[in-house]
Amino acid sequence: MDKFNDLKLFVDRRFFTNTYLLYKNNKCVVIDPSINDDKIISFLQQHNLKLVGIILTHAHYDHIGNSFTLAKQHDVKIYISKYEWQTLKDGTCANELGAQPPYIDKLLIVDINRNTLTIDNFNFDILYFAGHTPGGICLKYQNYVFSGDSIFFNAIGRTDLIYGNQNDMNKNIKIFLNTYSDENIIFPGHGQSGTLKEIKQNNTFL
Repeated sequence: MDKFNDLKLFVDRRFFTNTYLLYKNNKCVVIDPSINDDKIISFLQQHNLKLVGIILTHAHYDHIGNSFTLAKQHDVKIYISKYEWQTLKDGTCANELGAQPPYIDKLLIVDINRNTLTIDNFNFDILYFAGHTPGGICLKYQNYVFSGDSIFFNAIGRTDLIYGNQNDMNKNIKIFLNTYSDENIIFPGHGQSGTLKEIKQNNTFL
């Protein structure tokens, strides 16, 4: 990850969830803040970065555990798919992961309801990807694709948790492959990153 001069990866020790901090011109966006609050805050301070937004690829606890703390500390909004609200409200997803249900503050939430998202000077293309959860999204930023728990380097997201749907997963895998190019770099919610070409060569599910 050190080869990317605008992206920082944090991996928590409990769920091995990837949290991504994307930065440009002293501003940054955090994608899927898990439970790495001290490390994230320290990195922001050390590099004099201003947090301008938080994006959730989906609402499972291991990806949102630190969202509300960060949002309140830095007075920023949390962006999540409008189709993911039920997953966020339902503490069952947290219970299945052996965690406490997330605290929800509706005043902090902004629903993503279109195919693009602009936060300050960061522009994202949104791909809705139901399957692991009803409102999962993939985020494309320049050549980067943040795939959450939809596509991993050598696997795909589970569909046996609450709200999972294998038919949706199968359909959206095809859309994913038709949307992104082999040169796009995929950054998943767990595990290693790689180009889509590399993932195709290593992921039997694709």
